[in-house]
Amino acid sequence: MRWLFDHLRRFRRDQRGNIAITFAIACVPLLAFIGAGVDYSMANRLRTKLQMAVDEAVLAGVAAGKAALDSGASQSAAIAKANAAASAFFSGNTEGMSATPTLTFTVSGRKLSGVGSASSAMNTSFMRIAGLPTMQLSAQSKSSATMQPYVNVYLLVDISSSMLLPATQAGITQMNNGTGCTLACHETTDGTDSYSYALKNNVLLRYQVVNQGVQKLLTYLNGSSVYKNYVKVGLWSFDNQLTQMSPLTSNFTSVGNNFPAPGLAYNDAAAATPFDSLIDSFVSTVGTGGDGSTSATPQKMVIIATDGVNDPTRAWTSQTSLRSQVRVFNTGFCTSLTRNSVTIAIINTPYYPMPWDWGYKATLGQPGSLGGATRVDDIPIALKACAGDNFLAAADLATIQDSFTYLFSKAAPVRLTN
Repeated sequence: MRWLFDHLRRFRRDQRGNIAITFAIACVPLLAFIGAGVDYSMANRLRTKLQMAVDEAVLAGVAAGKAALDSGASQSAAIAKANAAASAFFSGNTEGMSATPTLTFTVSGRKLSGVGSASSAMNTSFMRIAGLPTMQLSAQSKSSATMQPYVNVYLLVDISSSMLLPATQAGITQMNNGTGCTLACHETTDGTDSYSYALKNNVLLRYQVVNQGVQKLLTYLNGSSVYKNYVKVGLWSFDNQLTQMSPLTSNFTSVGNNFPAPGLAYNDAAAATPFDSLIDSFVSTVGTGGDGSTSATPQKMVIIATDGVNDPTRAWTSQTSLRSQVRVFNTGFCTSLTRNSVTIAIINTPYYPMPWDWGYKATLGQPGSLGGATRVDDIPIALKACAGDNFLAAADLATIQDSFTYLFSKAAPVRLTN
């Protein structure tokens, strides 16, 4: 029996093989950790792919919905476009994955919003040994876009006799040499008045250049379906009275076809421009601007083209007491429009100094009261205070011709995007 006890003692003291046994035991958790890392790495890659798919789907849906709305589609049609585009993008970016998306698009006011989420399950390779056969993946995203606003544009053009002044200094000289009169002398008589002279001798008048500017704007608007869907234009004129030439419409060609004839000075009243007594009616017609979310609540913009002179009656030629009223407009109407959330833009077609003309010297050539050397110099000061950055002094032909389009593009909230 002794030999048996000796063998048992030697076996107890023998440690050869412990390392192998310990390593084998340690491999179990080690392999589990390595396997979990592999599974988690794969899960992160798939989760990133799923997140990108949801992000791109929501963005694509919002873009498609906004494009549809900008082209004039109804809200329901635009939402259908958004859903179709989002679903297509999601499917195209999740090939090889079993993912379930939820994509929702809504329109509130001028805002189109998209919300998306998706879930998927990944089969594990190693963690299933630990009782986790799958890993759940999820992603969420949201986006929004502001839609184009509806805008009503009110064009108010000065057609008074003073707008029949030549548009260039050379034209003024030609008119004065040919007729002996340049200011307030456009009577309709036997065809020998200064207006007839200008037409016969191709003297370009400010009235004609303003017309060219309006037509250029209308042509510009006609070139875009966005403008046709979101913008309406109306045309008003003023000389001795305020006249609506065209109601608000998206038929821009019809607006251009209704540009008014010039106001001719066939009597003292017709020669007048009593702007201060006319403008309140126009302000009432324009009313209050809305948020632009629907055609019934449009944002509103007024563009005025004028020389800026209030002239109650040409009786100032004989009644010296009236000459003080021939001056820049009373711009109190600007406060009324601004208070009504209406954007104001003004194109000023300025007078050229005419010191040789007695009528000019007796009225607009007199000292200014708003900081200008003369009343003519007061005009841009007052009109710029009214319209701010949307004021444009259009002293040359090209500027007048481009002015309406320039101010619309600068001040109107409707924007063309690629």
